[in-house]
Amino acid sequence: MDNFSIKSKQEADTSSFNIRWMLTTLLATWPYFLGSIIVALVCANLYLRYTTPVYKLSTEIMLNEANSKSSKNDEMILEGLGLSSRNNDINNVIRVLKSKPLMLSVVNKLKLNLQYYEFGNVKTTQFYGNSPFKVEVADTVLQNCGNANYKLVFESDKQHFTISADKESWKGKIGTPLTIPVGEVTIYNTSYAPIKPGAKYSFVFSNAMATAAGYAGGIDVGKPDKGASYVTIAMLDEIPGRGKDILDTLVRVYTVANIEERNKTSINTIEFITERLKRVEEELVGQEKKIEIFKTSKRLTGDVVDQSKVLVENTNENYKELYAKEVQLEVINSLEKFLNNENNDGDVVPAGMLDDGGAFAKIAEKYNEAVHEKERLELTKTETHPEVVGIKKQMKNLRADMRNSIASTKRSLQVVIGELKKQNGSIDAQIRQVPQTERIYLDYARRQHLMEELFLYLLKKREETEVAKSSTAPNITVINAAENNGAVKPNRSRIKSTATLIGFLIPLVVLILRRMLNTRIITKGDINATSDIPIIGEIGHSDNEGSVAVKNNSHSALSEQFRALRTNIQFLLPDKNDKTIMLTSSMSGEGKSFIAINLASTFAISGKKVVLMELDLRKPKISKNLGLNNSVGLSSYAVGQSEIKDIIQPSGFEDNLFVISSGPIPPNPAELIMLQRVDELFAYLKENFDYIIIDTAPAGLVTDALLLNRFANATLYVVRQGYTFKQQLQIPNDLQAEKKINRLSFVINDVVFKRGYTYGYGYGYESGYGYGYGYGYGYGYGKYSNGYFEEEEKSPVKKVIKKIKQLIPGKK
Repeated sequence: MDNFSIKSKQEADTSSFNIRWMLTTLLATWPYFLGSIIVALVCANLYLRYTTPVYKLSTEIMLNEANSKSSKNDEMILEGLGLSSRNNDINNVIRVLKSKPLMLSVVNKLKLNLQYYEFGNVKTTQFYGNSPFKVEVADTVLQNCGNANYKLVFESDKQHFTISADKESWKGKIGTPLTIPVGEVTIYNTSYAPIKPGAKYSFVFSNAMATAAGYAGGIDVGKPDKGASYVTIAMLDEIPGRGKDILDTLVRVYTVANIEERNKTSINTIEFITERLKRVEEELVGQEKKIEIFKTSKRLTGDVVDQSKVLVENTNENYKELYAKEVQLEVINSLEKFLNNENNDGDVVPAGMLDDGGAFAKIAEKYNEAVHEKERLELTKTETHPEVVGIKKQMKNLRADMRNSIASTKRSLQVVIGELKKQNGSIDAQIRQVPQTERIYLDYARRQHLMEELFLYLLKKREETEVAKSSTAPNITVINAAENNGAVKPNRSRIKSTATLIGFLIPLVVLILRRMLNTRIITKGDINATSDIPIIGEIGHSDNEGSVAVKNNSHSALSEQFRALRTNIQFLLPDKNDKTIMLTSSMSGEGKSFIAINLASTFAISGKKVVLMELDLRKPKISKNLGLNNSVGLSSYAVGQSEIKDIIQPSGFEDNLFVISSGPIPPNPAELIMLQRVDELFAYLKENFDYIIIDTAPAGLVTDALLLNRFANATLYVVRQGYTFKQQLQIPNDLQAEKKINRLSFVINDVVFKRGYTYGYGYGYESGYGYGYGYGYGYGYGKYSNGYFEEEEKSPVKKVIKKIKQLIPGKK
């Protein structure tokens, strides 16, 4: 067969390996797959039974547009200044909700860094809100403690207990303070569940900031749609009640923090006005004292005071607008002084103090937002972070813009005040006509009136700011309170599906690996892939202990296989003079003696006169298996100690079948086979018998088969499924290529047909043989070497199997 044909056969075998082999293997080994899947599902259910489920909790909030810091009317102005638009407000909300400082407030409120556990035999249960005991500890201790794990065991009276940690223990009583390394604690009973005496409990302290960081990292805040004004806050937790409390408390804490943040400007404005009011009040009191002293020292009468009062009132009417502008100028001077003070750098600026049309207020409001943003960034980022550097630069520019705005407003106001003073020159002329004493008094009175107007203006602004502060609403509204969306881990259906898949794949992978890593012949493809020697027959596995499987009137599957082999051999030997059939193999244990006996019996049953020759002179088996006398045989005949008629004996089970045993084991089998008397024996047998069946030694180990090839018309090379090594096929290939063997054909023995031999998987042999490729023989009677002469019956596995079969009723 040429290389192309061999390659085509290999490709066909590979295809068969992928499809037919796998199908027949699955059909043959389905109980293993079923068992593996059942075990996998049992493991999956145990995993689901003892794995703590994880739940998804979520809440929805909406950003209030009315309270947004970037209103629609301001967007164009803010964008002109290079500032963020209203769309960034929701991003700021998301960032704050996921911040660790905000979550730290939640941890402190819910005391999440103190956890309670109960240890079971398999599973540890964590309590939240349903613990049978409660640990009271000072808030300062809880908020500043480190990691500490304490085990707790109650005594039978449920009143006394023992706390242990790090090989130390402390005994205590319910309701009585006890000092442990973390601080003073008091343990109380609760009504949620009864205490179990002897049960192992524990309470665990953890760092508050680390706990907050863990929960903050688990918060998922996302916008469902681009441009949407609502967000969904979600988290995963093993305890649904705790997750709901965390989300609800997080929203409440954010709401309070948001209101406080939005009121910072109002609070600073109130503080600024209050401080200014004190100074104005002091000046006003001082001015009143000056008037009183002046009136007393000048002994002014009531008429002079009344006249001055009337003049001041007239002056007030004329100077009403001028007073208002002067009050504004005083406020501007105060704001200018505030902005120029470096100690106030980074503080929020009172934004509603000026009546300038809102220009300064808008810049101040944006500056205050930048201050809040910087404070948030500095909680999680360093001073050199690009975002922190950018916001500081923005604040610097906004502060400069506020100074420029105030300076511009101040200049405009001073011009207006100058114009108003010119317009009121006539009133000044009237005042100059008043006597000096009354004129001085009038100046005091005017200054007093200006302070009164400023004082009233500041009081009005403070009241307006207080009202605005009290009416501040949060920038979010809760759409849906926190709710449990169900368990997301473990996914029961996915785990069971995965377990089923794994249960199916494990035996499949094992079978495929076993097939790929197998070094023995399993299928026809293993032979066809490496050899072009034809396969003339396949003999199935025999469960019978006897060597004779084919007898007269036998219709078993094994008998039919031998009959098929007989027919194929007859086609192989069409010439009537071709009578001699030789059987060999690669090593001992492949069943050539078994095939030789039953093949000879098959020919004998058909009416042919057959002689079976036991020419495996190193390890003869046929005479022993058939219970024949082996004291004389070929070896004794070859050396002239016996004659032909002495060594030919009936088989004992078939009339047409005769046997020539090996005789005593010689020390030199190869030389014995080469003697002339052996040639004379074969000449006699060809004259007197229809078929000669030769059972010779393995060709892979010794040269006996090659020496006997001169008599053979056909040679059957026996390979055993699951036993013969693939590499041993090179032996018959070499013999075929070098033409050392006549008409060489394969016979496959011990085929497990019930598993589909052609492409099936499984071994039809019993392990325990110690034969290997290339092992040698020992020469000399009774000497054994390297396993070839090791009797199969000595195999411990076979002995056990034989004993089991004897114990089974009806099993032979």
